[in-house]
Amino acid sequence: MKKVLLIFITVGVAGCQQSSFGELVARNHLKEANNKIEAFLRILNNHKAEKVDQENILCLQYPKIYKYEYLPAILRLTKLKKLNAKNKEQLLGDLKETMDSYSKKLEIVCE
Repeated sequence: MKKVLLIFITVGVAGCQQSSFGELVARNHLKEANNKIEAFLRILNNHKAEKVDQENILCLQYPKIYKYEYLPAILRLTKLKKLNAKNKEQLLGDLKETMDSYSKKLEIVCE
């Protein structure tokens, strides 16, 4: 009986540590993605930036980082109940709105 109780307690503690580790990893991924996105936005907002750089960021880099780094980290933290964020469809809608806005502002057409 003591062995069963010990195993149960060990598994419970390990599960809690796993959750904390998962949260830490997701928060680090979110921080890294945020830093990249902020750098992209600085370039997109810089009227002295090269047009080719802005096009590369708007059409390739920004959506890639948003979809494959930022979005999964946000959704993971939401699933862990450590963050209250919009759902996936709303976040993708935000991406589209942002891209449409910069596309219009910078006169860049992404294909």
